[in-house]
Amino acid sequence: MTDFTAKAAKISIKVIVDKVNKRAVYAETDYAFVDILFSFITLPMGTIVKLLEKVDDKKFEVLRSFSNLYQSLKNFPERYLSIKNCKPMLLNPRSLSYDHCRNLQLLLDETEPYTSQEEYCRRFYRGSWDTGVFVSDIATFIVTDDLCVMPYTSATSIRLLTDCGITNKSCLEEIKLDMGREQILCFLNAALSFDSVFTYLVFNRASLIRDLVVPGQILSFHQIINLIKKGESSSSKFLLEVALQKSTGKLLFAEDKGDFVDFLFGLLSIPLGTVVGELLKGFSSLNCMENIIKSISDMSVGTYLKSQDIKDMLLKPHIGQHYTSKNQVFPLEGTSLHDSHTEHGDPRKDGLLLKRPGLFIVTDDLTITPSSSNSTISTLSSYNVSFDDVEKHEISIGLKEGLRMLKASLRSCSTTLTDSLKHQLEG
Repeated sequence: MTDFTAKAAKISIKVIVDKVNKRAVYAETDYAFVDILFSFITLPMGTIVKLLEKVDDKKFEVLRSFSNLYQSLKNFPERYLSIKNCKPMLLNPRSLSYDHCRNLQLLLDETEPYTSQEEYCRRFYRGSWDTGVFVSDIATFIVTDDLCVMPYTSATSIRLLTDCGITNKSCLEEIKLDMGREQILCFLNAALSFDSVFTYLVFNRASLIRDLVVPGQILSFHQIINLIKKGESSSSKFLLEVALQKSTGKLLFAEDKGDFVDFLFGLLSIPLGTVVGELLKGFSSLNCMENIIKSISDMSVGTYLKSQDIKDMLLKPHIGQHYTSKNQVFPLEGTSLHDSHTEHGDPRKDGLLLKRPGLFIVTDDLTITPSSSNSTISTLSSYNVSFDDVEKHEISIGLKEGLRMLKASLRSCSTTLTDSLKHQLEG
């Protein structure tokens, strides 16, 4: 049998570009690329961080706080975890579409090997047949520069061209992109940073990077709170001690006995689509991902999406295990995955991921370490803060704070605690 591997697989898309203004107008593609786009939102945040560690393009950094959380978990001493050998489960979370994504033409998450070469080949070949996973395999699609996906029609094509001020063919060029796994991961990296992904890939237009750190942006989501007020009353809450730099108002670190760290590590298991679509209700600032979700919502079942079950699964890609942390402040429930190849247990004991008692330091950029006099002094030294410029406060963590933390964590900044919790200390 020929030794095919997922890494060797390629898909091709056709990008229509405005060569005069050096911008992409749209891409024309079949089901294979659209399936991959739709799979992005099903990936748990921890899986995305793990995949993007392999991207060579380091000109921009995405999901910095999530990356710090993931690295902290990798380095976390196992003696503090409530169940022995549970770290692999926490580092390799799944969504409900995990098995479907194994049938994509390009396998993005290669974490778990198959049980045998025969099973590997069977699944790989099944994923390589001309059949769609999420969408129809006989349809053609248009994908805009900011990742709106729609069925191809000549009217749609012409409208997109005229919207860009293009009235004739002379300034257009058709560029073919052959994309393997490495290129798709670069694409995902860019889609979490830019509103013009194809333009960046074709023209390397770094000027298109969005300013993700807009002053006050993290606090402008009262619309979200209004949408989920019912969940706020039933949400769990816990107390957290934070260290404030008096001279600047910056939160330096939090000192936690385990509840907050439980909550933070739990963020890694939430799928991107759940974060963007269900929790942040379209106010995530990740415009490309929001456009993908809206495209799925608008797409008709049967004609383009393969079934209503597929549509529901994509729009509500809840946590793919039967456990969630006792300190989960969001109105989410885990759903058990039935996997014949791997036995997944529950990494909690009495609803907790971490043993009690414990004490941990969480820095402003969500780096987590066991607390000690050395870690405290080192943290203050790294910020160049004198000891007499620090004061302690106790604040409450609930649904509002969780949402602020989630939104702040999506941005590439180093002030997640300050952005999401400082409001409690004002006024």
